[in-house]
Amino acid sequence: MKKDKFIILEIAPNGVNALFLGVDSNRNIQLEKFVENVDLKKFLKSPLRRMTQKSWEGEYLFKKSRRKIVATVHPSLATTIPIPLDLPRDKAEIKFEITLAEVENIIAQAMGKIFNQCRSEAAQRLGIHELDTILVGAQARHFKIDGKSVINPTGFTGKKISLVLELRFTTRELFEDLKQFFNAPDAFFFLEGPQSRLTSIARTRKLPVTLIVSENGGAAVYVLAEGKEGYPVLYREKLGWDFDELINRIAAELGVSFGNAEKLYEAYRSGKLSAAAARGFKRILDPVVLRFEEALAKEKLRGSVYIDAPHELPYALPYRASGAILESLPIAEIFHELDFPGEIDGRGIPNRILGRHLLPFLEAYFDRSNSEINQKLRRRLHWLLN
Repeated sequence: MKKDKFIILEIAPNGVNALFLGVDSNRNIQLEKFVENVDLKKFLKSPLRRMTQKSWEGEYLFKKSRRKIVATVHPSLATTIPIPLDLPRDKAEIKFEITLAEVENIIAQAMGKIFNQCRSEAAQRLGIHELDTILVGAQARHFKIDGKSVINPTGFTGKKISLVLELRFTTRELFEDLKQFFNAPDAFFFLEGPQSRLTSIARTRKLPVTLIVSENGGAAVYVLAEGKEGYPVLYREKLGWDFDELINRIAAELGVSFGNAEKLYEAYRSGKLSAAAARGFKRILDPVVLRFEEALAKEKLRGSVYIDAPHELPYALPYRASGAILESLPIAEIFHELDFPGEIDGRGIPNRILGRHLLPFLEAYFDRSNSEINQKLRRRLHWLLN
């Protein structure tokens, strides 16, 4: 049975993980290979470069492999700025039906006006200079004509076109590494990691959905909630706590290295310590756990809060803390509810790492963003990026 082939790249400041998978027409998923902690530049010089990519003239550059590439990127390397736009039409055009060319032109004009402000905000989020902040994606969503929702505005008449324009930025260094894919006409999914995971979770869970991740020397809370206009809006906040505090506390109290503290913490979590040693570890960790729960209380989080962290929490999940129910990423449940019939053999990959690949995969698998309008925007970006 023919399979669609994917590579899901998890790109972080300290390296890249890559999951190779196939999915057949019955939605059976097979994980083929997992590569961990590789250098992106070296990885792109590997057989991945022989991926099938088309030139803009429509010819395939390489003809053996046809894997779709999904890059899920750490928030310190990519960020998305959503901008609600209300775009009045020219008075002379109001009585005529909206055309694709008209939509493309008014969005392009709006992009020109807001670009510098959006790039400045993106640079601040990424902690880099504006000149090193590169626009790599633009998508128009959630169209309305005179306040009424439409899937596509072309063919309608009206005075005003409203939409949300999502501009995605990355660092110059990462852009240069991935330029061959940004400039190819085939679908290349470049996703902000936490946002893509939340969007996938929201396919089977009611809004709001909340995710806590490790980010830039701390932890951050991402909440995907329904906005006042009726479409999902992403909110992000620093948590005021760091998952590494667990390990740093052990290292400081016991006078060991960070690496050895990690090993001791894992032994504690897995129940391999004696009862007396486990009680001692609990006393060491209790103040850190208390600070974590105080940070949760400050954010006033409620309901299910999914945890994606470099270190497991010292208690089993689900766990109720300060009004929130802390949970692991519900990967198996989501895939089952989305009609993927078979059990996914994770091949020993930890659930938190598997989630960073499989949840973004869903965004690519179910992608419906390649409208004529977004194709036009992508074409415009192609000329800007060259």
